[in-house]
Amino acid sequence: MRRFAAAVALAFSLLVVPTTLALAAGPDSLMKVGGDSVSEDDLLYLLTQKAGGNEAVAGMVLSGMTLEEKKDFLKDIADLLLVSQAAARKGIQLDPGVAAKLRWDAVNTLAKAYVERMSAGWDLNEKAIKKYFEAHRENYITKEAVHVRHILAENEPEARTLLLQALSGEDFGELAAKFSKDQGSAERGGDLGWIQKGDTVPEFEQAAFSTPKGGFAGPVRSEYGWHVIQVLDKRPESEGVYEAVKNQVVRDLQQSYLEEALASLRKDASLAIDEKKLEALGK
Repeated sequence: MRRFAAAVALAFSLLVVPTTLALAAGPDSLMKVGGDSVSEDDLLYLLTQKAGGNEAVAGMVLSGMTLEEKKDFLKDIADLLLVSQAAARKGIQLDPGVAAKLRWDAVNTLAKAYVERMSAGWDLNEKAIKKYFEAHRENYITKEAVHVRHILAENEPEARTLLLQALSGEDFGELAAKFSKDQGSAERGGDLGWIQKGDTVPEFEQAAFSTPKGGFAGPVRSEYGWHVIQVLDKRPESEGVYEAVKNQVVRDLQQSYLEEALASLRKDASLAIDEKKLEALGK
């Protein structure tokens, strides 16, 4: 088996050869396979993908390959092209599933490349980042939150018994795991994590936020049943510190630039939705 035989698996997963268009031979053509040609750029692209997208590593790999290793790698690519050409002759590219994948792979690749090129012109210097932060400071406020555990019971007497057991020192997590009707949180000892106002039903929220850290509340009735609540920790509302949220600010600024670009594209686009077909879809 050739030393670089594994490369064919890489090629099959990464190289999409349009089955209706031959890869035309150019001045930098390294190999011809039927009507297809493989260029220096093609070889470098595949090596770069094998290197996890790192062009520098791909260059190092290429410089360390012997002539025979390069030829073996090209032969692996040739095998891929031969299989692709065989598929084209059988019209496999017309299969609905295959055609959809070819189409949307191309769409995604072009869209990604467009955004990458467009983003090169975005202003992401320190001044622009700080300006965005100041204009949207309310988005980076750390809201008041409580870290809670709960046990969900079917009725008030059961909830009251469980509350008394917790107050007497029995392990809350074990009680939740054994008795809670909320199977999702029961597996975590009743832990619901950090919740903010508006995250849960009003009755539960009021009890959780009015209970001191380390305290218990209940029984609390909601539309789900009867709750026994333990407050593990509390976090007050605080303004975001620029250095602490800078990475998120950068992401938000990038998203704002993208939204501006999309708004411009939408303005000039022709969009028509067939609502009757859409409504009937899946019925």
